[in-house]
Amino acid sequence: MSILNRRAILKMTGALAGSSMISNSLAASYPTQPIIMFIPYGPGGTYDAYAREFSKLISNELGVNVAPVNMPGGGGAEAIFELAQYPPTGDHISIINVPGILLEKPRPGLDVEKLTWIANLGRDYAALAVGANASVHNIDDLKRLSAKRPIAFATAGRDSGYFASKVFCASLDIKSRFITGYQGSVSSAVAAARGDVDAVVYSYTTLQKLQSSGLVRIIFSFQHKAPVAGIEDAGTVNKPDLGKISEWRPIVGPPGLSDEMTSILSNSFMKAVKLPEAVAWAGKVGTTLYPLDGKQTRAMFEDQAALVKKWQDIL
Repeated sequence: MSILNRRAILKMTGALAGSSMISNSLAASYPTQPIIMFIPYGPGGTYDAYAREFSKLISNELGVNVAPVNMPGGGGAEAIFELAQYPPTGDHISIINVPGILLEKPRPGLDVEKLTWIANLGRDYAALAVGANASVHNIDDLKRLSAKRPIAFATAGRDSGYFASKVFCASLDIKSRFITGYQGSVSSAVAAARGDVDAVVYSYTTLQKLQSSGLVRIIFSFQHKAPVAGIEDAGTVNKPDLGKISEWRPIVGPPGLSDEMTSILSNSFMKAVKLPEAVAWAGKVGTTLYPLDGKQTRAMFEDQAALVKKWQDIL
């Protein structure tokens, strides 16, 4: 699977783009040429899976090829920066990590608030797990351990799991430290099982699978009400903000994308996310589809931006 840089992408699309100016008549007939969907991470992850599945589904809906292109870098910000440099011709869109993009340091030339918010495809709730054989069984146990030493969390960087962990610890007065360098949920879970770290925070469905394999044990769900009995949640600890933290999977376009094009793309994604094959795919990979149109997606982004801003002092 090739990962393309901007020069390669320009070469791919230069012959197709024609003019960077789109008239109302062109917008009315949109789309008439292939669309590139950026993926802000390398091949193999959940964002890659989302982009590849839905690029296929909306290609059928739109009648043009939608090509997924991996562009990793900058913690997911590189692809979004590149997207923002393109004219709003409807030729380029991207899946984006929210709230992950909000945790990156500000970058000249990139204002995520000015992006065109097209649709949201999924929402994955987080959970906190410890090693399967750990002596920690609940939040009170974590607090007692924290009184002796900081709780060690495995993290891949400043991602959604990191944000959830930081807000969790700050909300419950739990001392913590973060061990970086873990590349994914499996390596983090193995570290927890070995006792290299005390806890990991990933999507609930991912940790459920790792729990079934005997590596970890889930003790907290970042939902207002946990999906199963015996697990504490934002409601039981009376910390509503913990129930607002999710990993969202929106689709965005460059700033200034016309209302007509945005509507066409949004409607196509909304139809695709409800298809039986999309539902079956989500069940297979263990993700939760959560369709939102453009207006609803913008509102979700603003809510998440306000939440990150509220807690920015601890980041």
